[in-house]
Amino acid sequence: MEVIITICLGFMLVFAIVAVMNKSLLKSAIALALVSIFLGVILYLLTAKWAAVFEVSVCSGLVTVISISAISLTHEEKEQLQKKYMDKRRMAMLPYLLILCGFLLVFIVLTAKIQLPYDQLAEPSTETLSEALWDNRQADVWGQIIILLTGAFAVVTLFKEA
Repeated sequence: MEVIITICLGFMLVFAIVAVMNKSLLKSAIALALVSIFLGVILYLLTAKWAAVFEVSVCSGLVTVISISAISLTHEEKEQLQKKYMDKRRMAMLPYLLILCGFLLVFIVLTAKIQLPYDQLAEPSTETLSEALWDNRQADVWGQIIILLTGAFAVVTLFKEA
């Protein structure tokens, strides 16, 4: 399990760098969805199954769909985009350097037998889903609702202008 979590953390680092450094907003949104999927895998392995389900369904699913629909509504000429990214030669090697550093960190953790604090995990809860959501995690549920409504209003506003 520790090896899988470490590998997932490495992939999360790689796709996060790809998302930040990519010039295409569509590819960046897909890379962020992949980061969210690997985070969902880690949450599932750490026995947080409901958090993993919400992470994969909301963050990698719904947020990606909202982002891609917003990206498809914005049209900008390719010549204007190239003018904005005139310094691409200066930053061309930075993503490769960051990805290499991420793989080196994963390699060091896997080969050096560094003990990560996975043994300090909480035991799985026996409470029901409704108890967990509405009694103990009510602020998180309201936060998710606000995030979903904000994304929906953003898309509606963009559709109105188009």
